[in-house]
Amino acid sequence: LLEMILATAFREDSRFAVHAILPVIVGAAAEGGGFGTFPFHKLARLSDEPSRATNALAATILRQLGLGEDKVQDVVRLSVKQVVDSVLRNQGVYASASGDVESECAAKVLTTVLQEMRRVR
Repeated sequence: LLEMILATAFREDSRFAVHAILPVIVGAAAEGGGFGTFPFHKLARLSDEPSRATNALAATILRQLGLGEDKVQDVVRLSVKQVVDSVLRNQGVYASASGDVESECAAKVLTTVLQEMRRVR
């Protein structure tokens, strides 16, 4: 959650040059290798309240990096569900393949990153 909060703040501040967040989304390890389908239905159960401890740590880090207090306060108010929804709003890379999962996932990440780079140019 902390990494998602920081990435979201970085994406919204031009000093950090973050144009997109491309999460790698995996389900539970499958028998015989690979990963199962990610349980997207569980996202509805995420908290509508902020994670006070995580948001406080994110605020400390963002202040140390020179983010303005108004933006820091915006981050502190985000609920767990809002953070995750913000990160997953754009397509991520879904690792649900069997076999050589690491190579297949790396290829998907590279393809997605290259597509995103073309889009933001």
